[in-house]
Amino acid sequence: MRTPRTVLAVIALTAVVSAPLLGAPAANAAPAGPADDFNGDGHRDVVMLGGSHGKDGRVTVVYGTSTGPGTRVQTLHQDSPGIPGVVEEGDSWGFAATTADLDRDGYADLVVSSPGEKVGDVSRRGGLTVVWGGAGGLGSGTVLHSPIAPEHPGSGDGFGLDLAVGDFDGDGDQDLAAISQSRAGAVVLKGPFTRAGGHGGWQSLGGDHGYLNASQLVAGRVTADTATDLYVLGSDLTDDDLDLRAFFHRGGGDFARLAGQVRVPDDAGHQAGGGPLTAIGDFDKDGYGDLAIGRGYEQPDGERGYVTVHHGGPTGPDATRRTVKFTQDTAGVPGASEDGDHFGAAVTAGDVNGDGYADLAVGAPGEDLAGKRDAGMVTVLFGRAGGLSGTGARTYDQSTSGIAGAVEEDDRFGKNLKLADYTRDGRADLLVDTDDQLDNTRWGLVHLLRGSASGTTGTGSASYTVLSLKLPYTTLGGPFAH
Repeated sequence: MRTPRTVLAVIALTAVVSAPLLGAPAANAAPAGPADDFNGDGHRDVVMLGGSHGKDGRVTVVYGTSTGPGTRVQTLHQDSPGIPGVVEEGDSWGFAATTADLDRDGYADLVVSSPGEKVGDVSRRGGLTVVWGGAGGLGSGTVLHSPIAPEHPGSGDGFGLDLAVGDFDGDGDQDLAAISQSRAGAVVLKGPFTRAGGHGGWQSLGGDHGYLNASQLVAGRVTADTATDLYVLGSDLTDDDLDLRAFFHRGGGDFARLAGQVRVPDDAGHQAGGGPLTAIGDFDKDGYGDLAIGRGYEQPDGERGYVTVHHGGPTGPDATRRTVKFTQDTAGVPGASEDGDHFGAAVTAGDVNGDGYADLAVGAPGEDLAGKRDAGMVTVLFGRAGGLSGTGARTYDQSTSGIAGAVEEDDRFGKNLKLADYTRDGRADLLVDTDDQLDNTRWGLVHLLRGSASGTTGTGSASYTVLSLKLPYTTLGGPFAH
């Protein structure tokens, strides 16, 4: 599992790097495809951030086919040909990743962060490596550094603790948002980007805060316009109330301005697990994106895991609508709320049955099943008129028909999740990460559960291990690229 972001929240600040001059975009671009189609064949590719190479991290890419992820696998690290830098302990290369066509050539590109990277005499300066897509897949890379000046000599801002991508300013080019452990909180690098490192400048998102302490980013369509909106999960360290908040930045020309916020009570800013805690989806199909926040964090004698849903409206979060809360005690949700289940430790949104309503998958990696501790389980809540409901909710684990493996202790099925249409049938398929053991070695097992007219199903599911993908004996899985 990726280290919880609060462990790295103490990382401080970085050196000034001027934005390189913007070069001309690529001409004669290939047809645009999915944002994670690196070789332009029309199929989504899967990016997994688990595993290691030498003393640091690596990224595993499984290229897609018409039936989902296939057998072509590429591993990337700082020893890979064309990838800048060297493998060093503590760089955390692969801590976060996102995908988009940054240079407008028609091929998706992969952005990999290394928030612990030391550059010159600046420790933990961090950086983003853009690995460029092409007809043959991912190739060479270009490094982008933080534009934030250091607040303390020799100490960087851990640039890249999380990433998000979208057309935030509405100009038609993809932009990159990255967490910066500085007063900026998060920084947007504007597109388009060039392979020489050029881009259209940058903006800080922390101007309306005293000291923005960000932990996760989630981008998507909340309002009805075409620009991408962004929520920044975190807190303002200068505020007396340190409860977690989701700070809203509305896409468009005034994107850097704070346009709203959602308060997440009862946790004094604590984070949970290493999975995605936020997801945007139009669960009630009213044309506005809703924000789901997973709260798998649990304290002794405190509240058990839950998920809250905050409705979107014409200008962002809609304060006139009641926040909806889901637990394993919610009517219709299978199971029961118990200590240590960590329901909400990971959430992801997508339309699993093709009815036009976004649905929500919720991980409970601490769920005990059949007497096995922390076997793990995933619950899918369905969207409908009026929004998400517990009615008809379904659960999945490694005893579900069609899903490989078995219910075992410490598998933590559902610790990381992602919904996307990998089979091109108009329904989102569910990627599930586990800590499965094979031959008494914790190698990991990743499952792909297909979408269907009736919802997520174990029938026809696929599983991926280091053995099936012919990888070195190292952990597979981990968080998936946004």
